[in-house]
Formats: sequence, C-alpha cells, structure tokens
Amino acid sequence: MAKKKSFLKKKVAATDVSLQITSMADIFMILLVFLLKNYSASLTNLAPSSQLSLPEVSVTTKAQLKESLTIEVGPDAVLVDQVMAVKLKDFQFSEAELADNPLGSPTISDLMQKQRQLRPEPNMGSGVVVMADQRAPYSTIKRVIASVASAGFVDLQLVVVDPQ
Repeated sequence: MAKKKSFLKKKVAATDVSLQITSMADIFMILLVFLLKNYSASLTNLAPSSQLSLPEVSVTTKAQLKESLTIEVGPDAVLVDQVMAVKLKDFQFSEAELADNPLGSPTISDLMQKQRQLRPEPNMGSGVVVMADQRAPYSTIKRVIASVASAGFVDLQLVVVDPQ
C-alpha cells in the first residue's frame, strides 16, 4: 500500500527555545511570602524593671530566646510577666512563705501552675526566662527555679547582659 500524500505542510520545529519564567517567578514569590511570614527577628521582648541590674557575661556562642514566660527576681519582689507574685525583703523570702515548702515557694508554684494551664496543648516545651539581679543570692534564685520546676516548666533560660 502506498502512502497518501498530504497537501498540508508539516510544521517545522522551532530552533528558537525561550525559557518560561512566569511560573518560576510565581514559585519564588510564594517562597518569599512564606519565609517573610515565618521570620521573626526578635522572639522575646525583654525589658527589665528599673530596679534590676542584670549580670554581665562574655560568651562565644549566642543563643536565641524563645517565646517564653518571664520571671524577674528583684530586691523587693518576684514578678511573673510583670505581675507581682511574691514580696521579698532584700532578696529574701519571708518565713511564712518558706514554712510550707523549704525548697521552693508555694505561691510561685501555684501561679506557674495556673500559667501552665493557660498554655496551649501540648505545652511540654513551654519555656521560662529568669531575669535576676546580679546582687540576688543564689539561694533565692534556686528557690524560684525549684518553684518553677515543680509546676512542670523544664525549659529554663537565665538572662545576662552582654557588655558589648
């Protein structure tokens, strides 16, 4: 059988190939919007009260702060997110506060437990940032940390000032 001759001319493939960048530009735009939406320059805004004098430190690596609950230990009070939790006298807990629990403060522990219940589930990674005056004795900071840990907060960061 013989092939039939076609009267239509065959299309010749173009030797000029151009790159279609419209869809690539769309993908880059989506990536840019996604990255800008998820980028955060500063996760936590820390502003200690005027009575607080943070210690200085020199560190080779810088850790980033996470979105956290802040606790301030000052000479006259312990503040949880700028709300007074316990009164102190010259960085010392009162005897009534230590009578129930010699290791920690039941008032701070109860307040932290309430804060933990306000956190969304799962809240096992909830962090706490502790800002303590450099004159605060270790025993006071230890009691605050023990109170926070008894409420279930295990991710703890201590804030210091970089002198540079």
